[in-house]
Amino acid sequence: MKTKINGIMVLFSVIGGLIGFVMGEVLLGSFQYSMPHSLLMGIYFGQLAFFIGVMCLIAEMISPRINGHAWKNNYARTSWKFLIPCTLVALFIAATILQFLYEINFKGQKVINDVAIAVDTSGSMSNTDPKNERFEAVKNLLNNMNSDNRAAIYVFNDKAEQVLAMTQITAEVRAEVDEKLKQYETPAGHTNMKDALDKALLHINETAESGRNAMVILLSDGGDNYDLGAKFNETMKPYEDKGIPVYTIGMAKENNFDTLKSIARATGGNYYSVSDVKDLKDVFKKIYLDRQQRLLVDKRNGLDQNSGVYAFLRVLFIALIGTAIAVSVSFIFDNKFLLKGFIIGGAISGVIAGFILEIGFNSVPWFGSLYRGLAAAIIAFVFTLFSRVQDIDEGSKKSFRKNSSLVSNSSGYRRNSGSSNNNSFK
Repeated sequence: MKTKINGIMVLFSVIGGLIGFVMGEVLLGSFQYSMPHSLLMGIYFGQLAFFIGVMCLIAEMISPRINGHAWKNNYARTSWKFLIPCTLVALFIAATILQFLYEINFKGQKVINDVAIAVDTSGSMSNTDPKNERFEAVKNLLNNMNSDNRAAIYVFNDKAEQVLAMTQITAEVRAEVDEKLKQYETPAGHTNMKDALDKALLHINETAESGRNAMVILLSDGGDNYDLGAKFNETMKPYEDKGIPVYTIGMAKENNFDTLKSIARATGGNYYSVSDVKDLKDVFKKIYLDRQQRLLVDKRNGLDQNSGVYAFLRVLFIALIGTAIAVSVSFIFDNKFLLKGFIIGGAISGVIAGFILEIGFNSVPWFGSLYRGLAAAIIAFVFTLFSRVQDIDEGSKKSFRKNSSLVSNSSGYRRNSGSSNNNSFK
């Protein structure tokens, strides 16, 4: 046995992984909120494996260092036939099952069903949102909530004021909110985020009911003008202790949103940037749908965001997927010696990719595309370095018979008569 690394395959496999990453981002952007997650992850990893397999196959045809010239001359066409079932189909099935398992709630059903919304009405909003589209986004969110949800609404400038106490959403409540928000259509004053956060938390505690869990959505176009910075830990620690995530939205193109990002990171929420106020409705909808999301390649939201069980499962399942992708490539070439090395390399790459996703999303969650890109590149790269194959001198194995001749390559391949030697899977 000898390790033979095909440098072109290493390069092309990474290229295939990056192509799969780009296609995966398109899939997530288009279907994350409309397609069942199990199906979405099946397609995501199926196409990733397909592009990696395509590029590895092209690389080996250009330079058949691992499988040999005999494979290229006699069996490359068969490998192309293996491509789709071994990569796209096999990984679709595997990833669909693993995502389904990842979404199972092992600790009983716990849902975030209470939402406190805090909306900035400071003077700067006259430029950021002159048409008050943020209020329309709030009303649109209420329209999308089901009857089991409760909501509370605050507005804040120099101080926070309650517009709606925590209550279940009905048609009468929506009409009431519509009328009350009209009182705040003229922005004025400065930005007191701390008062909004303190009052929202106090109200959540006062209206808490057994079995119900809460979150906060905070919208602003800049930083706090009061004392949140000096009392940040004091303000956010009760949120962290009670497991109440704060999802923040930054409105504007040039302002510094470090405060909003820090609030989201400290509480396990997400930060969303909105440069065009017309996109606010979609962002509110995403936050509402994201509140219980548990996706293998995205931030884990809800009450299980810091769960050690689901952290372990993510790393384990991504490791299994990395192994499956590597195995699928060895199946394309029908090479059992290649399989042994690729299993090891695929497992290593999957573990590394799983840790990149888990640690990344727990540290700075809004760089999701970066983490997914690194994970895809690692999965595509590492396993190609573990190509241990049987080292056979091709020059001494090129005697062919008319009816049952041995066709040999660097992996000691098949017989033309249909029987197989020790290197074939068959």
